[in-house]
Amino acid sequence: MAISHNINSNIVFSTELDIINISGVVDVLPVAILNRGVTVFTTDYIPDEAGNVVIYSIKKVVEAYIENVFSDFTFIFGDKSVNVRVIRSVIRISETAAGFLPSFFLTTLINSKKTALGRYETLSFYPQESCNVYAVVSYLDGDTLLSYDVELMSADDVILNAVNIVNVSPSRFVDESRETLVNIVLHAGKRLFTLEIDDMLPSADPAFIFRNNFGCWETFYLTGTKETEYSIKRSHAYIDGYYKQYDFEDTEIFNANSGILLGNMLSLGMDVARTTNVFLLDIQGAAGDEIVLTDSEIKYTNDDDALPTFDYTFRRCTVVTALLKTIRPSNLFDKTFDFTFN
Repeated sequence: MAISHNINSNIVFSTELDIINISGVVDVLPVAILNRGVTVFTTDYIPDEAGNVVIYSIKKVVEAYIENVFSDFTFIFGDKSVNVRVIRSVIRISETAAGFLPSFFLTTLINSKKTALGRYETLSFYPQESCNVYAVVSYLDGDTLLSYDVELMSADDVILNAVNIVNVSPSRFVDESRETLVNIVLHAGKRLFTLEIDDMLPSADPAFIFRNNFGCWETFYLTGTKETEYSIKRSHAYIDGYYKQYDFEDTEIFNANSGILLGNMLSLGMDVARTTNVFLLDIQGAAGDEIVLTDSEIKYTNDDDALPTFDYTFRRCTVVTALLKTIRPSNLFDKTFDFTFN
């Protein structure tokens, strides 16, 4: 009987490797996993009476070798081997990677997101097929809704079998000749994603840019209350007959509320709580200080009138967490200004 297994595609999510079933085993089965030619796992398995071997938790093995979004592995089961590209996924997806990747962008939001002018937004996708990326941008001109196509990436610019990142910030689509920007519908092959522009959204403090469920960069804006707390640890001792403080350690800790999260924004809020790579996002859309989430409170109900909010506790990753931001006054006069009027 020939050995068979349940790795049925050359591209999978890491969660698809939770359980590997191997059948047709008649003797001790040597199993090995190679990452880019380097052996990262090897052991022997003894089959049950029916000739089956079941391997659990290989997901944890392969994810340790995925630096960001994906990595390539070779699985060897006895005299059989299969080459697999493994895409990171912290949570289980209802579809296989082979079915998901051609149809969706790499975000747990799936289809849409509310945003506002001035916010930095980015989308990532993994194309295996040739496609271009364009946006159908809608403006409200009086009572008339006008839509225009804007190309963002040509088919020649799209890199196949790799992660492509698109800046979809609303400011890219502002047109002074038209009135109110309403929404942006992004297209990349069969993928479809809508950015709904809502300038009534509260201002955000802080804003995060983080590696999401798939390891791609994504943004999250917290619009609720932010609380700052200083935790100070002092060290005292008798020195030369006097009780003195000889050292202290202070930690600046923040607790920020997400603001109201409705619809699929709940998925994004939960994705933030899972991340291990997160930075503060500045107003220009650049990553600022790296932070670490030390706690989170993620809770919501299915009540019709529920207004769910999440809380995140975080600190800067630097040893010295307190930061004084300098502000320089504007230069009213340049060096050529003539002061002789005095």
